[in-house]
Amino acid sequence: MPYDAIIIGAGFSGLKAARDLADAGRRVLLLEGGARLGGRAYTRQSAARVDLEVEVGGAYLHREHHPRLAAELDRYSTPTKEATELTSFRHQLGEDALNQAFPIPSSEAVALEAAIYTMLRDAHRIDLEKGLANEGLEDLDIPLVDYVDALQLGPVSRQFLLAWSWNMLGQPVSEASALWALQLVAAHHYSLLGVVLSLNEVFANGTNDLVSAMIQDIPEYRLESVVTEIDQSGDIVRVGVQSGEFLEAHSVILATPLNTWRRIAFTPPLPETRRAVIQEGHGCRALKLLIHVRGADAGVQCIGDGVFPTLYDYCEVSADERLLVAFTDSSSFDPTDPRALEDAVHHYLPEVEVLGVDYHDWLADPLFEGPWVSPRVGQVSRVHKELGAPFGRVHFVGSDVSLSFPAYIEGAFETAERAVETILGTPASVKGHLDSGGVRV
Repeated sequence: MPYDAIIIGAGFSGLKAARDLADAGRRVLLLEGGARLGGRAYTRQSAARVDLEVEVGGAYLHREHHPRLAAELDRYSTPTKEATELTSFRHQLGEDALNQAFPIPSSEAVALEAAIYTMLRDAHRIDLEKGLANEGLEDLDIPLVDYVDALQLGPVSRQFLLAWSWNMLGQPVSEASALWALQLVAAHHYSLLGVVLSLNEVFANGTNDLVSAMIQDIPEYRLESVVTEIDQSGDIVRVGVQSGEFLEAHSVILATPLNTWRRIAFTPPLPETRRAVIQEGHGCRALKLLIHVRGADAGVQCIGDGVFPTLYDYCEVSADERLLVAFTDSSSFDPTDPRALEDAVHHYLPEVEVLGVDYHDWLADPLFEGPWVSPRVGQVSRVHKELGAPFGRVHFVGSDVSLSFPAYIEGAFETAERAVETILGTPASVKGHLDSGGVRV
């Protein structure tokens, strides 16, 4: 007998969709291509120290900005703790920059004020419900560095803004889209500071705490089941897995990262505009590095012109050892090069001893093909909302296609909630066929 729904991918969006449909009495099957649950939320043993667990995927949250995540944490009594307070500043932003939290010299304040007004004005052009391709925003879908240079900032302000942008967008600022940076501002209540200050809590025992709790409420799931085909040409959707087996369902929820969708054969094919961007893939190739050091000050934060645009304190390991977190991208830095790692840390903190590094190369992982979503220039002004729109009986979810909170766990939950509501609001079995444009005939 066909399942009511097959959910593909056991990250947070897939877990929530499967759990909520099961709670509603639907017969569901959750398929995960890998040998573990959680997707880009990934708690594992440290590669540098066997008695330490690290979070190599998404870790930060803010209860005001992320109410769905907060509700899940409360539902399962999952403990969190405050992120480390940053109190010691060692920026590399030029001789005029002071080592303080906001190191902009007074000589640049007026230009910065004008730039902030421009950025907020442009962010307010974005309607989070419409999608970026439907709002006449092509003039903003340009390389971020070009957008920033047009703001005519002073050198310290310019480097400060570009460093944080590189951190958030996970690709060099010459390739990242200014429109996507403004989308993140819009998502955080149209606040520039909201983007940065939303990182104020972390999971006390890693994201695996919540993953382990959620899976207990899902009656049937399978690991190591890579999906290769979704065929909805008949009355029942057929899902083909790598082993050659076909499974059947009335609805399918695709909850894997956007860059993996090009590995799935869709029958009928997805519409061309959507298919073209999926084939290109988004451009994020971020590296989140957890660097084990000795001799760093608690609460240290560094921003500047290094190959690590940001480097800051993550947590204490022992009395004289800490984990620092750095962001860069895999085209700019080789994390397997110990000398390069030391040089990058010593650019800001020459006195510390580098003991090791932890990271997961999401771009090289065939089950993900990239970390969080960060579009290439020209992609989201061409197609955006349509990437997450249902195609017949296939629903697309995950933080990659969230309109409100892209790249965040909150976005994963938001899109799962939307798909579940759609499925529960329609008959379990939908008759008819699709043409190549997604129209039922």
